[in-house]
Amino acid sequence: MKKSALLCLLLAAAVCVLSAKLAMGSTGKPNERDMQDSILSNIMTRTSVRQYQDQPVEQEKIERLLRAGMAAPSAVNKQPWHFIVVTDRNQLKQIAAVTPNARMAADAPLAIIVCGDMNKTLEGQAREFWVQDASAATENILLAAHALGLGAVWTGTYPDLERCKKVAALMKLPDNMVPLCTIVAGYPAETPEPKDKWNPRNISYNVFGGTQDGKTAVAAPQEEDKTFKPFDITKDFRENGFNYFMKNHGLLLAAGNSEKSNAMTIGWGGIGRLWQKNVVTVYVAEGRYTHQFMEESPYFTVMEFKDPKIGEYMGSHSGRDGDKAEALGLHVMYTENGAPYYDEADVVIECRLMYKAPFSPDGFTDDVPREFYKDFPAGYHSMYIGEVVSAVRK
Repeated sequence: MKKSALLCLLLAAAVCVLSAKLAMGSTGKPNERDMQDSILSNIMTRTSVRQYQDQPVEQEKIERLLRAGMAAPSAVNKQPWHFIVVTDRNQLKQIAAVTPNARMAADAPLAIIVCGDMNKTLEGQAREFWVQDASAATENILLAAHALGLGAVWTGTYPDLERCKKVAALMKLPDNMVPLCTIVAGYPAETPEPKDKWNPRNISYNVFGGTQDGKTAVAAPQEEDKTFKPFDITKDFRENGFNYFMKNHGLLLAAGNSEKSNAMTIGWGGIGRLWQKNVVTVYVAEGRYTHQFMEESPYFTVMEFKDPKIGEYMGSHSGRDGDKAEALGLHVMYTENGAPYYDEADVVIECRLMYKAPFSPDGFTDDVPREFYKDFPAGYHSMYIGEVVSAVRK
């Protein structure tokens, strides 16, 4: 070997050693601050990933995920969990079929069903601690997936008894096994931005409403409750269906996914029963920017806002020209099924698309629609019928 080549190798080796020492403390151990930053960064940057590359997850990584799950704390160290690893393509498609919120499993290389083993729980009321134990294991797996360069999403099963029954039958679970959730994972084909969920209003010190300095350790004034709560669309919906879509400059319709989505104001629509389902029907003209999202999305949301300015702005601006949500200061959130909605909405109705079709001029039997579309620049509308799968309001 020439002297110059040998010198280069020695210099490279010296750089590697120096870099390693910089990353280690004087004791030869990993730098504590770097470790802290790395761990916290992994927690803060983890996101729910629902689209995956066509690439299997190595068995070595699967085992590391499971080891991380089993490292979770559990009450009295009962470890009442059981993990079912699913890599079979047909089985993954079956998971997507029986649990709509895990529909992404159909195109994923891996799913892990996290179950609670009722034979390993505590007794009496303490039995329900299994939910916390299995949830801690689930979060460990999600964080481990992120650290290993994988993407994953937590899709809930328990306590929805119908979902539990379907998953139990598919997985051939014995009576003592209760499916808590399905983690769908794989190498990510999308890079959703992490959400900053920090909110000081969710913090009290020493007593509810207590401040950090301790000077005002009294209950804070009650603010308007801005959290969403589920409601029964069949029992608690009191709106007049004939004018519901016309209130406050209309409702908002949103469709898309975590990569890209759009919302628009709609004044046409209906709500009621069809095919033994609770359904919402909406109409979007083919020239509207939202039309393409409705054509591609399996779910959509209909939102109500008390502030009429929201509907007015959304109805007079196009998403092609800029981010309307950002302009209004709205924050995009996603349902368990991946449908977009705005955190500032007052009511959100999520629908699973069941039928779509464009209007055909040959079907018009009256001059009213013919005259309407004669000079309508956005073209014919398409009709979309969706089953109501969830409804929340503030």
